Amino acid sequence: MSEAPGTREDLVAFLDTVAKVGCEVEGVDDHTNLVDEGIIDSLALVEVVAWLEENHGVDFRAHGIDPSDLASIEGILSAIRRAGE
Repeated sequence: MSEAPGTREDLVAFLDTVAKVGCEVEGVDDHTNLVDEGIIDSLALVEVVAWLEENHGVDFRAHGIDPSDLASIEGILSAIRRAGE
């Protein structure tokens, strides 16, 4: 399944709203662990989960997505793709 148009851009825009002050997600490699790099914190991951459920219909119980997979842009995009299958 291909990525929906605008999904990465929408994701990056959202992540910028939950990133630590002074940190930007735009320009970060898709495989970079955003938590390890100090760009987002564990509380922001809770916001990522809520955003995925609300905006992309990701059901974590049904899809068995590991929250640790949500620490990178690629991991989050993969969760969106899996939820759409």
